[in-house]
Amino acid sequence: MKNLAFWLKFSIFNFFVVAVLGVLMRYKIAYSLPIIDQKFTQEAHSHFAFYGWITQIIYVLIIQYLSKFVHGNQLKKYDILLITNAIASYVMIPAFLYNGYFWLSIAASTVALLVTFVFFFFLIKDLKNVKDLSKSWFLAGFFFAVVSSVGVFGLSYMMMSGNMTQELYLGATYYYLHFQYNGFFMFSCIGLLINSLKNINAEISENENQSIFWLMFFGCLTGVGLSLLWMKLPMWFFVLIVIATLAQTFGAVKLYLLVKRNWKYLILNFSPLQRFVLLYVGLAFFAKIALQLGSNIPAVSQFAFGFRNIVIAYLHLILLMCVSVFLVNQLLATNVFKMTKPVLNGLKILITGIFLNELVLGIMGIFSIKYISVPYSPQILLLVSIMMLLGLLMMFFSLRKKEI
Repeated sequence: MKNLAFWLKFSIFNFFVVAVLGVLMRYKIAYSLPIIDQKFTQEAHSHFAFYGWITQIIYVLIIQYLSKFVHGNQLKKYDILLITNAIASYVMIPAFLYNGYFWLSIAASTVALLVTFVFFFFLIKDLKNVKDLSKSWFLAGFFFAVVSSVGVFGLSYMMMSGNMTQELYLGATYYYLHFQYNGFFMFSCIGLLINSLKNINAEISENENQSIFWLMFFGCLTGVGLSLLWMKLPMWFFVLIVIATLAQTFGAVKLYLLVKRNWKYLILNFSPLQRFVLLYVGLAFFAKIALQLGSNIPAVSQFAFGFRNIVIAYLHLILLMCVSVFLVNQLLATNVFKMTKPVLNGLKILITGIFLNELVLGIMGIFSIKYISVPYSPQILLLVSIMMLLGLLMMFFSLRKKEI
């Protein structure tokens, strides 16, 4: 991939744009900013975070992975998809900021979604004769991305037609988020992790890989019910959800044991900071698994869905502390850029800011049980958001391509 350095650096800039929108939202909560609509800004922030940052960098990293199996000329079609996704993502920002869901924002979102469909089609075709441990993870990730689109189309229809109920709106939203977070994002990240381990000659058998994969796949496919626990569900469906959650938990434990067994190879090939980031992400991942397991208890589920701060903390735990930090680490691990002190300091500031963000949101969630507000929490969260923004800015301006 000839322009890999450009797309990787561009992805960091996109993450910075996500942080800018986040700072705007936090500023408006802490102070006053009449010029922007909070709901519209939130929609611009979430859509660009999904498509402009996470989906874009997953595309880039998977294209780099494909370059080992596919001839350079065959990769050119993916450049068109990267450009199309980037344009659609940047159209979303002013469109959502201007008027939320309307024809332009929906059109841009649809284009970005269709890019995922086409990417999936190309991926199936190009990996057809490839035998590799990461193949099933990437294909499953895109399968779940396509499945999640049902929620998007449902939301778009409800928004355009005005035929909406609170239950349908929440159902479609949680359905989409589940298959994006637990499907597309998680499976893509695990595929990248397996590939990284394989590249340093870690010991991973095909049977072990497939065992983890099918446990996680079944857990994700049927675990969508976890997002619907606030609805009245039949007992058989609830039992299926519990089984799915246990399957994902067993899969996560097996993945942990796999990494632990191969830690000696990580010590030899990963820098101390890279290993720390892997532990950091692993902690977030297992916190997510534990919370997911606990949500099967009806009282815990009602508590989680009943308090907005808890929902926001959980979503940030996955999106920022788990997925985004892992992808930034993978981006730097491509060995395309010089690992200078400013780059590493920028990464340290970023992961510290993300941890503090999760800590404050978690404290707010716990205190909200008793309807107690944390003093100066809006101002603290604003400062933490600025900290993350500055870390990304430092990284972006410090990234220098290695001389060949």
